[in-house]
Amino acid sequence: MSSETPSRRRQTALAVIEAYNSHNMDNIMSFRTEDCVQQILPWSLGRPQMDNASYVTFLGPLLSQLKDFTVTIDDVIEDAQANKVVILAHSTASSDIGPYANEYVLILHMNEAGDKVTKFVEFVDSNNSVTFFPKLREHLEEKAKASAEGK
Repeated sequence: MSSETPSRRRQTALAVIEAYNSHNMDNIMSFRTEDCVQQILPWSLGRPQMDNASYVTFLGPLLSQLKDFTVTIDDVIEDAQANKVVILAHSTASSDIGPYANEYVLILHMNEAGDKVTKFVEFVDSNNSVTFFPKLREHLEEKAKASAEGK
């Protein structure tokens, strides 16, 4: 086992995961360049590429619905020549509609300093995405409707 200090890009990639585990959008966004883009794959999900503002709008409300959201790293692969870090991970959480779990391959493209992400490619378990999130949206819509009706 090597006792070498991890590269700056690897340290940043691990800090990105810790930021997600903090459940704090400011922490999550702090590791991105101003022009960072996020793409959720596979393409069959039809998710558009998101700039930082779009990503906050997308993730913020979801994160608030996932209690104890925890990302666990299963493997890390670093490509120094391409200035990328690939993370294989899985997550768990609880929600009002039951447990949540997903698997990810995260590809983090880094800036030259290795301290910020310039592009974030997130490959998710599409089955979980197409079953869990529509149920969650439906639940939230019903909850909002009941609240509006004064129930």
